[in-house]
Amino acid sequence: MMEYVVDVEVFHGPLDLLLYLIDKNQIDIYDIPVAVITEQYMEHLHLTGDYNLEVLGEFLIMASYLLNLKSRMLLPKRQTEAIDDEEQADPRQELVQKLLDYRQYKQAADFLGDRDSGKEQRLFFRQAVYEWDEKEEIIASINALARAYRSIHRQEADQKTYDIALTDIDVKLKMEEILQILGRRDQGTVFQKLLAGVERREQLALFIALLELVKQQKVAVQQENEFGEIILSLRVG
Repeated sequence: MMEYVVDVEVFHGPLDLLLYLIDKNQIDIYDIPVAVITEQYMEHLHLTGDYNLEVLGEFLIMASYLLNLKSRMLLPKRQTEAIDDEEQADPRQELVQKLLDYRQYKQAADFLGDRDSGKEQRLFFRQAVYEWDEKEEIIASINALARAYRSIHRQEADQKTYDIALTDIDVKLKMEEILQILGRRDQGTVFQKLLAGVERREQLALFIALLELVKQQKVAVQQENEFGEIILSLRVG
């Protein structure tokens, strides 16, 4: 009597099924026992029951690839090949790389899915806007900050060219200045106001310092929509 039946439709492609088997058997992804995995893969396809060719197509292509890989692994190496063994590419290398890439994309997709499910809380519960959890990701991107920075200069009436001496910029000093400003304002500071009334060279210094603070996760950035105000505040925790 069968203990379980696997429906391939619950797996997002053959790589998903392979990762499931590897994790289930606690196998080192860098040292895949091809014979074992191939047998289990074929068994899972057999246990699907409903052979929907449209669904099974890519799974069967992977099955043929695994069978070919298994045969290559089982073939005895010729003596000359054994001598140059270190120069021979492991037949599993391509599969391992595909699985590693897929796992990375899958984890990213799962993370974005989790963020999307909690979007309403972050955007509409005003009370929690400035209370930042350690795991809370930056909402406004660096691109948003860059757009806002460019927008400030487009609005300036004076269009003359400035010579900016980067050697004069003390970024660490500006980082401390920003932290002090934000520390005095519990409700955060609008990004545009941080740069208001400041000469061009100092604006650049503040902007670079701000990017560094965001990178170090000392400053939180909140933007409720693409063209809305960017609010800066100290991270809590």
